[in-house]
Amino acid sequence: MGQAENIDRMDTRPKETRSGTLPTAGQNGAPASHTTGRPGRAEQRDAAADEREQLADERERLADEREQLADEREQLADEREQLADEREQLADEREQLADEREERLDEQARALGQWAVHRRERAFEAIERSRALLAASQERLDRSEAALRRTAARDVREQQTIDRETQNPAAHPPEPSA
Repeated sequence: MGQAENIDRMDTRPKETRSGTLPTAGQNGAPASHTTGRPGRAEQRDAAADEREQLADERERLADEREQLADEREQLADEREQLADEREQLADEREQLADEREERLDEQARALGQWAVHRRERAFEAIERSRALLAASQERLDRSEAALRRTAARDVREQQTIDRETQNPAAHPPEPSA
């Protein structure tokens, strides 16, 4: 009886399932399960890489969320500024109408020979209105400056996003075109 026959008799599997070959050896004759060094090392590296990628995706998602919130805040600030500008314009129109009305009343009083408010008093009133107008203009200027700063900050954030995406293009595959 030959060696192959002895192996066949020791194998208790049905003859149809026997392959007749021994397990293949890996590099340097080591069993295939030991060719990567310690068992599971590649899986550990893959798992660590997957975890790093998930963390990077989460950081990116949070950065996008912060950007969206900042954009919403800027939009609200712009809307508030627009409403304030409209209120100022209405106030300017009311001031103009009040000035015109005072002039008409003064002319009527003079035409009727009645005593008109002294020019000096009108001048002081005009100065007070001018101060109020100056204060409103300063507020408008401050709001405009704040809007410009917000726009500059948005531009910086967008540039940082572009820089981040160009540094790691694998994390941002091109979007499929429709």
